[in-house]
Amino acid sequence: MAARRLVTPDQPAPVRAVLATYEFLASLQFAVVLIALLGIVLGLGTFVESGFGTEAVKFGVWNTWWFTLLNALLAVSIFCAAAIRYPWKRHQTGFVITHIGLLTLLTGCFLSQRGGIDAQLPLLEGQKGGRAFEDSHHFSLLVRPSSAGRDAAGTTVGPIRFRSGPFNWEEFGGPSASNRKTSGETESGRGAVPVRRNWFPWGLAPRDQGVLHDADGVRLEVLDFYADSTAALAPSVKLRIGTDSFEGAGAEGMWMPVDLAWQPDPLRGAQLRHRGSVGGGTVVFWKLSSEDEAEAFLLGTPDPKLGFGTRGQLVLVADGKAHRVLVDDLVGQPRAALDGTELFVELSDFQDQLSAARLKVRRGIEGIDEEMVVLADLPEVTVHAPRTGVQGTLWIERETSDASERMQGRARSRIDIVQAPSKGLKSVPPGQPSAPNHRLLYRRWQAPLVTAGELPIDGSPVPAFEMPRAKLEMRLDRFLPADQLEIATLPLPFSKDKAPSSKRRAARVRLSVDGKAEEFWLAGIPVQPIDEAPSPTEERTVSGPRRSVTVRMMPDAIDIGFDIKLDNFERKLDPGTSQASHFSSLVEFLDRSGRALVSRPVTITMNAPVDFSDPGNGRSYRLFQESFMGPWMPGDDLYEKFTKNSPEKPEKLEASVLTVNYDPGRGVKYLGCGLIVAGIFTMFYMRAYFFRPRRDHGDDDTPSPRHAPVATGTGGDGREGANRGARHGDSAPASRRKQRGAR
Repeated sequence: MAARRLVTPDQPAPVRAVLATYEFLASLQFAVVLIALLGIVLGLGTFVESGFGTEAVKFGVWNTWWFTLLNALLAVSIFCAAAIRYPWKRHQTGFVITHIGLLTLLTGCFLSQRGGIDAQLPLLEGQKGGRAFEDSHHFSLLVRPSSAGRDAAGTTVGPIRFRSGPFNWEEFGGPSASNRKTSGETESGRGAVPVRRNWFPWGLAPRDQGVLHDADGVRLEVLDFYADSTAALAPSVKLRIGTDSFEGAGAEGMWMPVDLAWQPDPLRGAQLRHRGSVGGGTVVFWKLSSEDEAEAFLLGTPDPKLGFGTRGQLVLVADGKAHRVLVDDLVGQPRAALDGTELFVELSDFQDQLSAARLKVRRGIEGIDEEMVVLADLPEVTVHAPRTGVQGTLWIERETSDASERMQGRARSRIDIVQAPSKGLKSVPPGQPSAPNHRLLYRRWQAPLVTAGELPIDGSPVPAFEMPRAKLEMRLDRFLPADQLEIATLPLPFSKDKAPSSKRRAARVRLSVDGKAEEFWLAGIPVQPIDEAPSPTEERTVSGPRRSVTVRMMPDAIDIGFDIKLDNFERKLDPGTSQASHFSSLVEFLDRSGRALVSRPVTITMNAPVDFSDPGNGRSYRLFQESFMGPWMPGDDLYEKFTKNSPEKPEKLEASVLTVNYDPGRGVKYLGCGLIVAGIFTMFYMRAYFFRPRRDHGDDDTPSPRHAPVATGTGGDGREGANRGARHGDSAPASRRKQRGAR
């Protein structure tokens, strides 16, 4: 089956070049190299899928331009190898069928790659749905006039395609990491260095970075992306208090987490998220707005030599100097001047139950009084005298407090942590990045001693509480600075086992409207069983001079043409464990009017998919039981969220997640595989029966002319002719060859 030589010296140079290329593409050498390269890529793809999951290998290998190019070159090589041998002989029939089958198989794979659907459809029991969501997102813009209300209709721009990839962009390297660093929404301390995935050429896969849309004065840019993220309040701190040398704690020691966030109005807050009790003491977090407050925070420590009396020691900081006085000395006394200053102080009231002192301060004897309220146990709500320039703290030495007193803040030990502007910055200018302009300060109060300083953001330990059996340390794991209370977006590490529907996507975008630009993090709208209005983190509006534009990042949805109603979801557990051993869904297929499309419900279970076609266009979908969500019980956030509009509240709530699969190349691939099998069968098993070479039939005693011995003129015995025939490879008599052929 060797190919004919097409190139001859007498042909023009362009013709020779074209024919030489044709021969090269049809050559065995090119095919061997290409198949070997594809084998290496397929093997590498197997390792990528094993390490990072299906979506990662689709992004990095199967759906890339270079893998499509390799398959296209393979198809060209197969076609040229068959076409260059035309006209084909009968014994080449199997060869031709096999090559046609290979081309058909590659065509089916191409159709599956370009038009295939693999989406998730979450359903709550008793609910129905007809939209499946893919693991990809797009942006949508809603343009409305400035005079229109929030609920007014507008012009929708989109969908705007967005290819992001399965990893956080900082893991690819490049400029996105630096963009995130200036946002102030970063993790400081342990674990802040992102993972770099440099061993595989992920950069060859397409990602949509930079400008995605720029038309009619509206410009949308994507600066950074998190494939999975979480939301956290800012300003906030995440600490650990403990020790590595605690007896019986093991090599990793014993550490207790403390997660605190600033609370603007701590006295009225429903949750005390700004303080916590740990290690025999209390930790409190709040923020300061000026460098003067930060200086007063560090200077406002008591002097143990002065003592504390029965009502505590009052420390007033003014003009960069601390003034310490016993509250007992102020009770019942008239207004008195602070030594070395023009400040006058008067104690107007003291509440023993609240451990609070009410003061009046003024500058100069003719000055105007300004009231202060200083609380010993609640320093975060102390009312200072900013007009007069006086900051105050109150320190009371108590006996050992019990657990209930510690919950009220009445502990002998307390650590105060504050967010303060960086040194030399009197206040934070509005609109500027907040991360480089803030620092953390702390005060450690373990009666009768107080130490103060700057808290290292690199995780270095500082002394915390002293326990009878150990001296505890404090480490900072994360610091999220902010000028006002906001929701920060933090990256989560990649997990191949985490379902795509449970990942929180987030993109840092810059939206410009008629010259006004804003930069922010935008969370993707999650895939969930019910439709809800987007939260403030899932949509943002930028208002220009004459119009406003709202941007959302939405999952790509597929309308399957009919509705699926989940009648019952069954989940069985392995005995003695919480591991699911079996789960299945009993569903009904309905048209959009609610009419049943099948006579009875259908059960979809693991490894037993169900095929159903769109009544409108005849597209056939294959439905798999993929996973489940829940169960959620009354009181759970998601339970209350999903049942808030339901008239009846179930005892528990579960959701089934079905996979909706559509493969337009499935039949073509089956046909290609069948042709390949038929071609191989033809080549190896039918050649001896159907394509046997033709032979001349004659008498058994008369040799055919092809095998007749060569006679010579010398010697009558013919030995020289026989020897010459043997040298030409024809030593066996014709009759014996015929007998072997017959056998």
